[in-house]
Amino acid sequence: MQSNPRTPRPHVLALALAGALATGAVLAETGTVLKDSPVLKEPMGSAEVLAQLSARETVEITARQGAWAGVTTPAGVAGWTRVLNLRTGSGLPGNDGGGSLVAAFRTGSSSNAVSTGVKGLSADQLMNASANTAEVALLDSFAANPGQAQQFAAQAPLSAQKVNYLEEGRGGRRRQR
Repeated sequence: MQSNPRTPRPHVLALALAGALATGAVLAETGTVLKDSPVLKEPMGSAEVLAQLSARETVEITARQGAWAGVTTPAGVAGWTRVLNLRTGSGLPGNDGGGSLVAAFRTGSSSNAVSTGVKGLSADQLMNASANTAEVALLDSFAANPGQAQQFAAQAPLSAQKVNYLEEGRGGRRRQR
C-alpha cells in the first residue's frame, strides 16, 4: 500500500506539536519586581488588590495590555501590575536562561534597555466613544473673555505685543522638503 505524499505522517505532526509546545515554554517570560507593587484583579488602578509584590520578587509575566502586565506570583496569585514596576529577565547579567535569544527575535535587541509605550485607547473604545457635552460645557466655562484677559494682564503688568503673521510659504525654521 502506497501512502499519499500530501498526507502528513503522524511522527511529523507529533514533532511539530512538540516543537510548538517547547517554543511556548521558552517564550514564557519572567520578571523582577523593581519596587513594592500591588497585584490587581484587572488592569486598572481602581481594581481590587489581590496581593502585594515585594521588591526583588520574581514573577511570571503572562500577558501585556498597554501599561499593565499580567503576572503570576510564586504563591500562584494571578493578576495585573504596572509594566514600569517590572524588569524582564532574572535581573542578573548573563543569567537569563536563553531569554536574550528570545528577546532578540521579539524586539530586535538583546540588551536590558526597556522602552514602554502605551497607546491608551483600543480600536473598540474609539469606535464606541461619544461626546460628553456636560464636560465640554464645563471646559467652556473656564475660558476668559477678552475683558477678563486684559484686566489680568494689566495686574501683572503685561503689555500687548503685536505679532505679524508669517509670510505664505515660510513655515518656520525647518526646511521644507
